[in-house]
Amino acid sequence: MQSAMISGFRAIRLWGIVYGLFFQDALVYRANAFIWLLTDTVPAVIMPLMWLASYDGRATIGGFSPSSMVVYYMVILFLSCTVESHIMWDMATDIKDGKFNSLLTRPNSYMAYCYAGNVAWRLLRTFVFVPLFAVVLFLFHRWVHWDASDYNFGWQFWLAMILGHFVSFAISYCLGLISLYVIEARSIYMFYYLPLILFNGQIAPLSFFPPGIVKVILFLPFNYTLGFPAQVFIKQVAGAHYWQLLAVQVTWLVLALVTASALWRGGLKRYTAYGI
Repeated sequence: MQSAMISGFRAIRLWGIVYGLFFQDALVYRANAFIWLLTDTVPAVIMPLMWLASYDGRATIGGFSPSSMVVYYMVILFLSCTVESHIMWDMATDIKDGKFNSLLTRPNSYMAYCYAGNVAWRLLRTFVFVPLFAVVLFLFHRWVHWDASDYNFGWQFWLAMILGHFVSFAISYCLGLISLYVIEARSIYMFYYLPLILFNGQIAPLSFFPPGIVKVILFLPFNYTLGFPAQVFIKQVAGAHYWQLLAVQVTWLVLALVTASALWRGGLKRYTAYGI
């Protein structure tokens, strides 16, 4: 029992050091964090303005009132900062430049190492995000009415949000491992962002798509990172439908983790330790 406790304390201390180094590294690139944050903020500002101009006296569009439309995009903005992961870019750089070689010799899990870096980056983005989010809320304060009865602040939203975070990280981790198979994987990542932005709820709510396309989107993983938690928050998903979509979200998480395990084992066999 005592040896197990000592090992546990050592593991906590080890990961505390790893996380601290990642956070210090993230602080060096504060400007990058701000630029990436702007790429998430601009759509969240432009899209509500576009829809508000489209109402032209109508009470609702696609089941959204002007207030609920603005709140939806504010939630999407919040989730894009706290949930989405883009760890594959750092993984590709580590593998291409040779840093991955030294990481293989360390006793800790490479996935856990990547996740620690992801958390550090998320926290820095959140720190930069708070004042920017306050400005955006001020710009739309006429339409933002935080009536608790209109929105779901309960565990259903937080569960969907946390699982969405893990789905995003697991998929990003799989994409990062592709760099073990090809020398230049960044072009593949660019193709990934096209369906991601279209189908994860950033461009338009899911209900705005034709029914046939909605059925396809619900079988893809993209909606389960941002769109699904946002729909839960504005009470467009509840009851049995919530549990159905949550089951699909968990399925994608499991599939991504299984795929990551297969890519890891196969990639290590093909990896030739290139880099400098």
